[in-house]
Amino acid sequence: MNILLVSTLAHNPGDEFIRFGVEHVLRRVFPNAQFRPIHKHDPRTLFADFRQRSRTPHRLISPMLYRLYANSYGRLKQNYLETADLVVFAGTPFIWRSSVRLFSFTSENAEWVPATWRRLFDEFKEKPVLNLSAGTSITSQQQFDAILSDPVVGGFLKQAVARTQLTTARDVRTKEILAALGFQADIIPCASIMAAKGANVSAQNPEYVVINLMPSAAHSWRGQRGDSSKWRETISAVVPEIEKRHRILFVSHSQDEDRAAAEWFPQHPRFFSKDPVELLKVYSKARYGLCNRVHAGAAVASFGRPAIVVGGDSRINLIEQFGLPAFDHRDLDGPGLTAIVRTLEENYGEYAAKLNERTLRAEREYIEAINAARIH
Repeated sequence: MNILLVSTLAHNPGDEFIRFGVEHVLRRVFPNAQFRPIHKHDPRTLFADFRQRSRTPHRLISPMLYRLYANSYGRLKQNYLETADLVVFAGTPFIWRSSVRLFSFTSENAEWVPATWRRLFDEFKEKPVLNLSAGTSITSQQQFDAILSDPVVGGFLKQAVARTQLTTARDVRTKEILAALGFQADIIPCASIMAAKGANVSAQNPEYVVINLMPSAAHSWRGQRGDSSKWRETISAVVPEIEKRHRILFVSHSQDEDRAAAEWFPQHPRFFSKDPVELLKVYSKARYGLCNRVHAGAAVASFGRPAIVVGGDSRINLIEQFGLPAFDHRDLDGPGLTAIVRTLEENYGEYAAKLNERTLRAEREYIEAINAARIH
């Protein structure tokens, strides 16, 4: 069986952590499957032998480049969508609607939609599709309501969910939005909880506490606007408390994170990479994590080690589904976060036991759901 995985490649480690987990459960169901992961932000990677560029095209340019390639060199190349026996959207962002009026960015007009979803709607109506670990990232009830009141976004979501044999939600807000659109989607913890298993990276003896630091505690897009000075004050109160008991390693997925760690905490070692396997190797030695990125926390958790996530949108519920603590950065100050860290350390065994139970249960639920979809 040839399985197309719509994800990212050498771009966003968090997306690849999800894909590793999805691959793990798919191997359990389809042990002889061949996986074809593509880089969704550059749909030309759907074509065999296309060499992914070091720089990903802008989202407005990417669909045009795909059409040009498909109508020229691509005519002579295998297209993995066309030859796939099963298409799997592996944690691909599914529900969002930016508030920008000019060149709006939504679920419906994402750069991978014409080359994947639209063709599945129009040309390959019988090809089986799974949408696993579907999620959303909203910061307010206003954004929630805007998604449901937008006929274009809502229409796309309805068509996409109806087209799949199975859609699973990784957070409460995703489940609520789909329910409002008339669809029942079960919540199964994000497949990134099995990233270590999927990448075949084993837990090592814990050597340090991992801190993933974003300059404003949140992304700077889709309505998220953190307060950098407030977050610096908060995290600066916590780090000295942790370093009294443990070594600290700052781990970054982007250059701005690495720069912030270097500027704010120059006395501590740092690690920066976009390679998901190299990041997992570093996370495998974490005692626990304190992370702004939800999927940095998920990566730590995939080794059975607890993590605290301080984020800026509804995705933090993804970590709560693991049985781990997650908070909006706007609700915390230094003493509050220090108390949360202390609670995790004092109840470490309970958190780890609950996390391991959730991981085993998630694996079982994914396998049962995929088997129930009756894909042959």
